[in-house]
Amino acid sequence: MKKRRALILTMVVVVLAGAFVQANTTSLFLDNGFAALYYHAVRLEEAFPRVNPMGLAITEFEKAARDDETAGEAKLMMGMIYQYLDRPGTALGYFLEFAELHPEEVWIYSFIGDMYAEMGRVEDAEKSYSRAIDGSQDDIFAQAYVGLGNTALEKGEYTAAKEAFEKALANAGDYVDARVGLGKALYYLHEYEEAVNVLELAQLQAPRSIAMLHYLGLSYEATGLDEKAEHAFARIAELQQTP
Repeated sequence: MKKRRALILTMVVVVLAGAFVQANTTSLFLDNGFAALYYHAVRLEEAFPRVNPMGLAITEFEKAARDDETAGEAKLMMGMIYQYLDRPGTALGYFLEFAELHPEEVWIYSFIGDMYAEMGRVEDAEKSYSRAIDGSQDDIFAQAYVGLGNTALEKGEYTAAKEAFEKALANAGDYVDARVGLGKALYYLHEYEEAVNVLELAQLQAPRSIAMLHYLGLSYEATGLDEKAEHAFARIAELQQTP
């Protein structure tokens, strides 16, 4: 699930960065890197095992990073690649370099916050998420609120977590990560019936989410809905046995 989410994020940023590059400059190396990421997304290497699209993407973006006009965009994409490869420390370095080259692009601090959180640096993550939110001019920062909510959950600050997830949903009402997070916060705040309502909506969006099912089952138990709780926990067992 983590890999799938990272790949989705990567492809979103391919679109974002591609538009950003078109507005600023053209680069064969960047175009080649984007194409290689697309080939990986469509699993070209499964049909042609000798082809390594991710390796090709890294090579092309490294070339683009040597050009001052395309260095920022290339570093952004390198950060996304290393996030996908579960190397948050390396990804963080590239994201910070992009932020230095393009200080006006404050949305990058949401990604920086994610990397700090992956590394267990909760305080740095919170600062980065807050910086992204403070610089927001529109509704694209729901992920930063989710990040703040998750760090608050980790610290046991459940009211703050609830508020952050609610803000994320206000900006992006179909954001399932925010809805699952809100359900968790409500459970820990002993608002069990509301947790059930929120998590049942999340179940419609992500029926295979083990975290959602776990807290839904716990919330069912807390409200006396034992049969539904058993069903939720049984579903978790089924998913865990599925290859």
